[in-house]
Amino acid sequence: MVLGPLLQPIVNASILHILKYLTGSAKTYANSVQAYVHDIRDVALAHMLVFETPSASGRYICAERMLHRGEVVEILAKFFPEYPIPTK
Repeated sequence: MVLGPLLQPIVNASILHILKYLTGSAKTYANSVQAYVHDIRDVALAHMLVFETPSASGRYICAERMLHRGEVVEILAKFFPEYPIPTK
């Protein structure tokens, strides 16, 4: 998931992932982990570095950190306590 800043004036798939917890459309969260990147510019830089490195080959994972969905909702609840964020 790449969270920001938004490059377009509409909600993208990554932001929709977060928005479902804020709107109450998600009543629970999955028992899973997800890789997150805070800034799209970090992803763009990673692509450029791999492209410009002749010895680069194969696949690369660009992720700032892995979070369990429970951690995500805890972070959201801390910053947005007035929203119906799931607790299980």
